[in-house]
Amino acid sequence: MSQQSPIDIRNPIYADFGDGRLKIAWNGDVHGHIHQGNHGLQVVFASDCRQYIELSGKQFHLRQFHFHHPSEHWEDGCQHTMELHVVHQNSHDGSLAVIGIFIDPGKTKDRMHSLFDDIVSFSSAGSSNGPEYHVSFNPQDFLPSDWEKHYRYEGSLTTPPYSENVSWVVIKNPYEINKTKLEKIRKLFESEARFPQPLNRRYVLSTFRDDEKTKGKK
Repeated sequence: MSQQSPIDIRNPIYADFGDGRLKIAWNGDVHGHIHQGNHGLQVVFASDCRQYIELSGKQFHLRQFHFHHPSEHWEDGCQHTMELHVVHQNSHDGSLAVIGIFIDPGKTKDRMHSLFDDIVSFSSAGSSNGPEYHVSFNPQDFLPSDWEKHYRYEGSLTTPPYSENVSWVVIKNPYEINKTKLEKIRKLFESEARFPQPLNRRYVLSTFRDDEKTKGKK
């Protein structure tokens, strides 16, 4: 397997994606359930044609999201505090597209307050709640305002079976959470993050030029 994830993002190549650019069509509140999977807590969604992204002209529907602490993707040799993976799937061929969002402590008002409270409550109650522990939130709330600046590359799942054919979008600047809240939530997802994998013959592309990379580093 030669296209594995995560990677240490270095020296991305600027690209104008034109009609193939990332388009996010997350519309209002979505309803899912918290699930304790083999690789930690996930928020899982039923297939919903209203919640999707487009990447390179291909449509992928929202399926689930989960967190990693510390971040799995690195930037120029540095990790972020956490990383959120928002997983989407194409209904025709089963291929995946994942949006990775770095999470760091900051002063930005936390718009995901109620969702995090639900996750903490689920964890405290134990797994007996299982897939019946329902949540409702607006996925737009965890997008940084400048999400259009991001990296793209072809990779894999970061957990077994490490399947490839995954299109990755990693947002450049992190989503910021109050330090106290972040400390509480990160403990629920603390685990060994998979180390960066060799890039081999792949290219990492970016929607911004290299001299714009300095903002948002931790």
